[in-house]
Amino acid sequence: MIKLIVSDLDGTLLDHHKKVTERELKALQQVRDAGILLCLASGRMNSEMQRVLQDINHQAHSVSQNGAFIHLMDGALLQAKLFDPSIAHRVYQLIQSFDVVKFICSGSANYIERLSPASDEIQKRMFEPFIVKSEMEQSLKDAFPICKFSLFGQEEDLLEIKSLLEKDLCDQLDIYMADTDCLDIMPQQVSKGSSLLTLLAHLGLKPEEIACFGDSFNDVSMFGITPHSFAMHTAHSDVKKVAANTVNSVSEAIAHVLAYNEKFTTERKGSAAL
Repeated sequence: MIKLIVSDLDGTLLDHHKKVTERELKALQQVRDAGILLCLASGRMNSEMQRVLQDINHQAHSVSQNGAFIHLMDGALLQAKLFDPSIAHRVYQLIQSFDVVKFICSGSANYIERLSPASDEIQKRMFEPFIVKSEMEQSLKDAFPICKFSLFGQEEDLLEIKSLLEKDLCDQLDIYMADTDCLDIMPQQVSKGSSLLTLLAHLGLKPEEIACFGDSFNDVSMFGITPHSFAMHTAHSDVKKVAANTVNSVSEAIAHVLAYNEKFTTERKGSAAL
């Protein structure tokens, strides 16, 4: 029986206006009525995720910054994983010369070295403004705590950066395209999937008791831990290949979960009656 639903935000639960549609709200109400727990798993900060939850009047666990942080439903921090300062500084050195929008993430803010028309466009996709930190390299040398680099630009530039980082720091980073124009750089073995396993252990749940919804490469790690994985139809074909199901919306995925639980309960009652 599925006891926990885990949903990505952008491209999955949120529409292009960073909102949850009425259709999805009704489906989430069904989740609540069925007593199924909810967890949001996103590259966004926990504070942004809490704003979404406030908007939809729902409580949930959260896996934020691609797995760097885990917050429980009551707000308690279960996990925080940051870059080793020397590795963070090396990443900065390697990406510094590329003409892409670079922002550096902590648990509570997104920092940028300088604003530009390109960063202004990216800013529109965020819930909270970038904080300008002009002496970024010195801050990193001084062990400024960060959990993620996010780079926005042309796909060919981002793939070139990815190749460079993999060559230089191949065993010390997790790197993936989080969107068609976004490359996320994480500490090694920090992902949505690994953090979900930590959350499941804390909650006493088994991987087969959760369902995961997502649309991007940063969701692949969580698809791999459960047989109940759902990729949005808009996802890259390589993302859809690793999901057990492809759906048009979160509400459609929730309908699958509710039907699965109903069938599970019926079969269990039938077995008990024999």
